Amino acid sequence: MLNKDGELLEEKRVPTCSLTKYVSSINGRKHVAMEAVGFVYPIYDKLKMLNDCTVSVASPSRLQLIAKSKLKNDRVDAIALGELLRTNYLPVSHMIDEQAREKKLLAMERARYARRKARVVVEIKWLLKRRGIKVKVHDDLKELHLPEIDRRLRELELLNSIIDELESAIRETAANNGRVKLLDTIPGIAPYSALYLSTMLDDVGRKIPSRQLHILA
Repeated sequence: MLNKDGELLEEKRVPTCSLTKYVSSINGRKHVAMEAVGFVYPIYDKLKMLNDCTVSVASPSRLQLIAKSKLKNDRVDAIALGELLRTNYLPVSHMIDEQAREKKLLAMERARYARRKARVVVEIKWLLKRRGIKVKVHDDLKELHLPEIDRRLRELELLNSIIDELESAIRETAANNGRVKLLDTIPGIAPYSALYLSTMLDDVGRKIPSRQLHILA
């Protein structure tokens, strides 16, 4: 814990489950800096609810000081974050609200299962090639009676059912969201793409790095 002049007031390891209680016990205005770890949102949400507490989550892609440090440990990271926050040089991540977060998770789930499906299709093609079997597009692979193919066909059936379920949820979400519906009117933009874009571009007034916009495009 640093004061506004950079003086180290206290140094201790606080369990995640006790972090909210510890921060709330500190008198006066608090400014908290965090790294963007995978479970950052539950911690961020709890700290944001505290009185007189401002929470800043560091942008991992722009946080070069810690990433390139030769001496890498929690203590060094914490001091570096504190100094960057104190001097107003901390690169901050944009934290989306809970509603946008759920929409983003839904879109990411759809993309994740699509990648799994594509991977299984590649495996099937490789297994057929290894056996020297050539098939046409509409051939029934079940008629080959190959256990390794049958297992993957069953996996594909499960993946397709999950993808159908996710796409149904995405269409329902899109139908009830004006921003998603507007994006869906753009030629070539499907409900899934519209949902994902709406969460990534949730605030049109926010400055977004050109590289990120290029990736989205």
